Amino acid sequence: MKKFLIISLLVFLSSSLFANDTYFYMAGGQLVPTEEKDIEIEMKEEVINIVLDQDYYEVTVDFSFYNYGKKTTLEIGFPFFCHGISGEGTISDFKCWTNGEETSFTDLPLVKEWSTNEPTELENAYVRTIEFPAKKTTKTKITYKSTYGAEAPSYSIAKYLYGTGSSWKNAIGKMTIRIQNNMKLCYPVYVGLPKHDSMKMVDNNTWEIICTNIEPSKYTDCITINLGDIFGDNGPKILQKDRFFGCRRKLTKGDLFWYTKPQLRLIRNAIFAFNGYPFKSQDLIDLFERDYAEWGWFGWKKMENGDYKGYYPLDENFTEDKLSEIEKYNVYFILEEERNR
Repeated sequence: MKKFLIISLLVFLSSSLFANDTYFYMAGGQLVPTEEKDIEIEMKEEVINIVLDQDYYEVTVDFSFYNYGKKTTLEIGFPFFCHGISGEGTISDFKCWTNGEETSFTDLPLVKEWSTNEPTELENAYVRTIEFPAKKTTKTKITYKSTYGAEAPSYSIAKYLYGTGSSWKNAIGKMTIRIQNNMKLCYPVYVGLPKHDSMKMVDNNTWEIICTNIEPSKYTDCITINLGDIFGDNGPKILQKDRFFGCRRKLTKGDLFWYTKPQLRLIRNAIFAFNGYPFKSQDLIDLFERDYAEWGWFGWKKMENGDYKGYYPLDENFTEDKLSEIEKYNVYFILEEERNR
């Protein structure tokens, strides 16, 4: 029986990049990429969970395959390669399952180029053997952690490569993407997705995207999450009031979509911080009067003698009249969004 190799790819394209299962063949003891589509197994569904934590992101992917043909034995692997600038992401805690049972895996070498002649720097793959029964569904699962990649001016990047799913029979039937943000001061500035049917927030810090009948245009198609500072301080300049979006223009629902509920509270209070409001909540004092201020972002710093020094000194006589009309609008707009979450 002919054996194919199904590979879950880890790629570095300015970041850590992980991939849908695809199949390869063996030649001279190495795994060789292929674009053949003569396999009778269809990727019916995959559920991709991406959890964004402070120092790493964690990915769990559940695949559901259906074999329309005869019983087939497949070698399933997890390869990686480094490509491009700042490919410093590394993986850890990789695990895999088949039909609910954890599967052991071994290490095999890969050739360095795809059949498309696109450079890849492919290295090795963690490989395990799976039998796909005829006319039945087989479920597989992978999990891993990765450090973030980086991109100028100062974005962290998480990526998941889904384009390799194009090697299966037919289109990818259904893809459910869940993104959970556990970070306090970072949020998705940009999220690149395949064409999708729906996208919504399902929890205070979790979003769900549904895609159907996905036909990747190339094997490098990927989900891309660029993470930036929630206050918009992503460049070399010190964040000042005239650069803070909450003070500069009226906000829309689209502006707030990728913020968690706790983060909405922080950007709402940042408007007050830029106007010298003396906070009473300890977490806001810690954030605006110490943590950020030590870097000059919010314009003041509490000195050892108790005085404040900086661009925007505290105003003990603060009233809301000090806010501009745009700032007042944004404060109540954000507050209403918080109440609706």
